[in-house]
Amino acid sequence: MILELLGPEPDFYRALSAAWRIAFYVTCFGAAGLGVFAIGFSRLQTPQDAASCRRLTRTMVALGLASSLLWLATQVALASDGDPFDAEVWDMMVTSRPGISVLIAWTGLLAVAVATWMGQPSLVVGAAGILTIAASFTAVGHTTQHQPRWLLAAALVTHLVAVSFWSGSLWPLALASKRGGPEAARLVEGWARAATWLVGGLVLAGALLAWLLVGSLETLLTTAYGWALMTKLALVGVLLGFAAWHRFRLTPALAAGTPGAGRRLAVSIGWEIAVMVLVFWAVAEMTSTSPQGEG
Repeated sequence: MILELLGPEPDFYRALSAAWRIAFYVTCFGAAGLGVFAIGFSRLQTPQDAASCRRLTRTMVALGLASSLLWLATQVALASDGDPFDAEVWDMMVTSRPGISVLIAWTGLLAVAVATWMGQPSLVVGAAGILTIAASFTAVGHTTQHQPRWLLAAALVTHLVAVSFWSGSLWPLALASKRGGPEAARLVEGWARAATWLVGGLVLAGALLAWLLVGSLETLLTTAYGWALMTKLALVGVLLGFAAWHRFRLTPALAAGTPGAGRRLAVSIGWEIAVMVLVFWAVAEMTSTSPQGEG
């Protein structure tokens, strides 16, 4: 979005497309991540927090469906000289790679929403929805244009599930931290132990993707894709700093019952959420350009 607006001839629809893509990433991975959190940690939540998270999941699903539809509309406008309602282009769009990817993501989002209304079977339905959302992104984008295709697809799904887990957990963790008490401490500590492994998988899968897609230091330093990737990496570094701060300082203080520890942790998580949104912006910039430059 910013790369487009800073260009010599800014294109409104391209910038709007990137904006809707950011919204789609935030809501889609937020819904998937809330689903992962519910599967792994809802038993440690208070009934009030669990109900709040279910409502937020449904809201994220609705916004994900809407933002992806609006993103497709901007793609139609770009392909039809500014007409987002061109029926002929819509027919082509829904059968294109982007259209198929969105339809698959919708299936996953709806499965996650259904899981919030179900009882015991929700584990299977929710997990299927989460994996479907992650897999939808293997149908479109840079990983479809490079080899080895299977390795790129596997790394992308692993990376996106871990991203979803991290991003979708932040709101429930903030809710628990605000409440404080030993129950909140057990939840945050349990999540931190799981996050150590999943965030490790996120970093390894992301590094593999970057190596396979970028391939050289020159590409990293001389293309818009490379600069967007370096921006993403810098922001992820900030997130890792937050994670370390929470893991080794604020969470032990919460567990020890230190006055004000829960509030401080909740505020810090709020800042972490803001940085996470910036990461999704950087990813949207990456998907708006090519690892091979404009040539």
